[in-house]
Amino acid sequence: MSEPSHAAAVADLLGLYSSIQLAAFTRLAKDAQHAPDLPGQVTISRMAAGELAHLDELERLARELGADFYDTTARFADLLGDLDRRTAPGDWWERLMKTYVAYGMLADLQRALSADLDKTLRAVVEEILADNGYADYVVATVGPVAAGDPQLKARLALWGRRVVGEALGIVQRALDEHPGLLGALPEGGEADAAGRVRNQLTSGHARRMDRLGLTA
Repeated sequence: MSEPSHAAAVADLLGLYSSIQLAAFTRLAKDAQHAPDLPGQVTISRMAAGELAHLDELERLARELGADFYDTTARFADLLGDLDRRTAPGDWWERLMKTYVAYGMLADLQRALSADLDKTLRAVVEEILADNGYADYVVATVGPVAAGDPQLKARLALWGRRVVGEALGIVQRALDEHPGLLGALPEGGEADAAGRVRNQLTSGHARRMDRLGLTA
């Protein structure tokens, strides 16, 4: 891939990642607002603040590439907004599951698309995707309750399948509408690259559901 093409692919990736971080901040802030107790509100609020802090580094990298941070980020806003609209939670348990499933998959997407970036960019992505404790919080909060309530367990398994289906649909739209996202991956054809990405996403989802004792 030529240097200008690679730079354009990286700019696309930074736009996607910035949009995801902004959406994750919004999602976690809403989760914190709906938490049933003060410890939960504070814990999730701190996680939200961490997501927002990463935007500064992504903006710096975009500017170094000569890309417009706001323009590249805005390209993906409708996609993530559509995901949010399609997966409105009905209660606290569905809210936790939605964030756990959807944003876990989006984190896996960022890992998959960043596999062949240079060391500096990969380090930034790894910092962004460092564990913020949300997955452990959901497992500790939802897991024991679902294990003791077969109806809730079945409902959350079904909800998880719905959320992951919508998330996979949004990911496919992103790859179709922004083929440059695959441009930073090794050569081998867009179809092959997209297939490898989807396989990584479905595997990651299965592992997350297994942690909760739910069927993927």
